[in-house]
Amino acid sequence: MATTGLRSKLVTGALITPALLFLATTLVLPLGLMIWESIRDIEVRDALPRTVESLSEWRASEPVPAEAYAALVEDLASQPSDKIAQAARRLNVEASSLRTVLLAAANAQISAKIPDPRAALIAAHRRWADPDPWIALRAASGPFTARFLLAAVDLEEKPDGQIAMRSADRAIYREIFLRTFLVAGIVTSLCFVVGLPLALFLASLKAQSCRTLLLLIMLPLWTSVLVRAMAWILILGSNGLVNAALVGGGIVAQPLALIFNRFSVIVTMTHVLLPFMVLPMTDALRRVPRDQLRAAGSLGATPWTVLRRIYLPQASAGLGAGLILVFASGAGYYITPALVGGGSDQMLGAFVQQAALRIGDPQFAAALGVVFLAIFVLVLAALAVLFGQSALQRRVLSHA
Repeated sequence: MATTGLRSKLVTGALITPALLFLATTLVLPLGLMIWESIRDIEVRDALPRTVESLSEWRASEPVPAEAYAALVEDLASQPSDKIAQAARRLNVEASSLRTVLLAAANAQISAKIPDPRAALIAAHRRWADPDPWIALRAASGPFTARFLLAAVDLEEKPDGQIAMRSADRAIYREIFLRTFLVAGIVTSLCFVVGLPLALFLASLKAQSCRTLLLLIMLPLWTSVLVRAMAWILILGSNGLVNAALVGGGIVAQPLALIFNRFSVIVTMTHVLLPFMVLPMTDALRRVPRDQLRAAGSLGATPWTVLRRIYLPQASAGLGAGLILVFASGAGYYITPALVGGGSDQMLGAFVQQAALRIGDPQFAAALGVVFLAIFVLVLAALAVLFGQSALQRRVLSHA
């Protein structure tokens, strides 16, 4: 018996190992790397180790120590150019144009044995006489930092260590997060309002008819994102079908602005994501025993009461899955808002792409992703509590 039990455990372990490896490779590892990227700060430390050491005890209110100038000159003379370039890019995140300041000092090729390193650095670029580059070097000395995570929520750490709001011209990311989750919430609500009656209808059909209609509903998923976006541009454009019908019917005198704004983003995303709401809801509704519905009706329950207290509570798992799928997909959308939305309607994905590829700041892109993940986990927790309470209520009613 003991041998049989051990063999059973080994077989079970062998069967679930591929799934665990798949999850670790595609979920745990990428999330871990994203979190690590958002807090690591090693470029300046690796490129300028002596400078970082000389500034370890320095405070911005004090004069820059003489050994810091000598250490910087020695680091620039001994480190390869690629490391210096990475450190310069990191300094530019702290303050604009500091990349040029550091590269100017590196290109000057100052000898490590020069008697007056301070004068040589100032000759290479006059800003080395100011404390700003040194403050940036001190702030970027790593190896870990909360700077990127703070910037993702429009906060920054002052030289004295205090956390404060960023200036108004740079404080844009809270609004972007709000816009992203607002659009995702509106799309999720519309998909639920449209998808629930459709799922109720599909659940009432025979299996063959239900499968046929589900295939039709899934057609948008088999179409390219670009094709779907272009189709809605043609439908909602100034010369599109909708405006042609409105103007031709005398409802409006001029074509309406229906494209390249938030309205078009919501319409397009609702069309694309509706199957993700209908499919899990239909499956869950079809699993509810019909005998219970007929029994409730025979006992005098109205159709609304049957739907609210019998039908939907038993399908709450499918409802929750649909809400989560649509909300998660909608909040992470990038291409559709970029194609059919206006400049003021771009969602978080566009700014992550901009930080990672255009600006060359992958750490900040990772920080935006970490903050997004934290907010999304809170939303999932709220949904879990909501549907967990529904399940508890069903158990209480079943024992009453």
